[in-house]
Amino acid sequence: MSEPLILPLTGLKCDGCVRSLTRALEASPAIETATVTLDPPQVYIIFSGPPLSWEECIALIKKSGFDIA
Repeated sequence: MSEPLILPLTGLKCDGCVRSLTRALEASPAIETATVTLDPPQVYIIFSGPPLSWEECIALIKKSGFDIA
């Protein structure tokens, strides 16, 4: 099992943002669980197999309208 990835986020303003980003990340077959929090604004990603690269994770986050802090 791969190590979880924790990334600080910007652009999260409400619970709707949290749900939206969680759904977008968990739609990826490579991500088993994405736990997004407002305080602190971050995402904790557990991969279902070989992990995505940082760049791939950041691209998914940016595609959802958010960014890395």
